[in-house]
Amino acid sequence: MARSADGGRTFAPGKGEVLSYVSWGAPDALFGVDPSGVLFRGTDTGTASGVRWARVSTVPGGAPQALTVVDARRVLVATQDGVYESRDGGRTFERRVAVASGKEGH
Repeated sequence: MARSADGGRTFAPGKGEVLSYVSWGAPDALFGVDPSGVLFRGTDTGTASGVRWARVSTVPGGAPQALTVVDARRVLVATQDGVYESRDGGRTFERRVAVASGKEGH
């Protein structure tokens, strides 16, 4: 990851988490999930550095495919084997829909 502070003329190494998906369901509900399924919650720092990310948990089910945040407590993550829902801000998840791969891996 790289960061530019001058409109793309120069780049420097980025800092912080590399997230596959980010969803903002409400002003106090910014979440992101990394490629391995670790869920983070973002907090606005009020500075130019932007957001501070705190690890919440790991989503079950393999690599994440999508993330939807409804509000500060309800988070849905689609993974390789299903759709998981949290109703406690991402601390625990329950599988709501199972997904099975077809012959061609879809």
